[in-house]
Amino acid sequence: MIAIQADARTMSQEQLAACIQYTNVKPNLTRPELIKHVETAAAHGFDAAMVAMCWVPLAREILRGTPVKVATCFGLALGNESLHAKIMLTRECWALGADQVDYEPNMGFYNSGMYDEFRGEAAALTAAAEGRVIKAMLEFGYLKTEEDKVRAVTLLDEGGLPWIKNSSGWGEGGIPATVEDIRLLRATARPQTHVKASGKVNTYERAVEILNAGAELIGTSSGPQIMQRGEGSISNY
Repeated sequence: MIAIQADARTMSQEQLAACIQYTNVKPNLTRPELIKHVETAAAHGFDAAMVAMCWVPLAREILRGTPVKVATCFGLALGNESLHAKIMLTRECWALGADQVDYEPNMGFYNSGMYDEFRGEAAALTAAAEGRVIKAMLEFGYLKTEEDKVRAVTLLDEGGLPWIKNSSGWGEGGIPATVEDIRLLRATARPQTHVKASGKVNTYERAVEILNAGAELIGTSSGPQIMQRGEGSISNY
């Protein structure tokens, strides 16, 4: 990954592309649409193509010989699978050929005050990743106070996760990324913990603001529009 510049506006096209994980995990995505999505990620030199688990092997095949990674996710917008199921899903992602995995923490645990379980899930999935990149899609939309946001980030950090996100960008808890939330996440997490932003980052100006706030990666379905200094649909991820 290319290091973030002091001002993201000074980035070259290649540096900007290396901060984007081009995402399409729509449940009704067709095979031809998936192929186009992955080929677009390769053409722009994005950091990764983020795809649903079922498409990981095909994406891996299309991207073979390129530096673009295959990223996937599970538990999207829910996160209430059992811990054992999440461990098995993590291992399945690696077996399918994914380079990176984003998972949904159990926000019901957090909002029930089950902080040990919330932290323990993060620790168990970090262990299951065996040194690979795993990211928690922390849903700030379910956290109503700054104190809760700080505590939730701290618990995930204590679990040893290498990456924490502000949101999945999906569902009730998947609110848009804001400069304020990314700054809070960056200020709260350990210096060695990486920050990814997701949720309605659909323009170049928005991407620059989010990167300058401390994000190192952006998950977005508006990758090409960002690169072209245009605007993706606000209805998209």
